[in-house]
Amino acid sequence: MICWRRTLKVRRQPTNMEQIEIHLYGKLRCYAPNSDPRSDSILRHAGEGKTIAWMVEKIGIDKRDLGANIFVNGEYSDIERVLHAGDRLALFPDDMQLLYKWYFARRK
Repeated sequence: MICWRRTLKVRRQPTNMEQIEIHLYGKLRCYAPNSDPRSDSILRHAGEGKTIAWMVEKIGIDKRDLGANIFVNGEYSDIERVLHAGDRLALFPDDMQLLYKWYFARRK
C-alpha cells in the first residue's frame, strides 16, 4: 500500500545572514519601528537580488526625503545597486549631505 503524505509549505523566517540590515539616520528614523533617538534605528528585511530603490520603496521612504548619501557595507552606492544577503545598507536624509560624494565614485 502506498501512503501519500500531504506536504505543508511552511514559510521559514530568514536568518540575519539572509537579510539586509538597514540603518536609518536623521529624519529617516521615523520609518523605524522605534524612532526614539536613544535607540537603534535598524530594520531587517529579506531582499536578496533587489535594488536599493526597491528596498526604499518597500520601507515606504519618500524619495524626496532620501539624500544622495547611500552606503552599502561602507561603500558610497548608487540607488540602483543590487543588494545581497548580509549587506548593511545605510540611508541618510536629504538634509544630512556629506562631503563623501565629492571624493569617491558611486559603486553600481
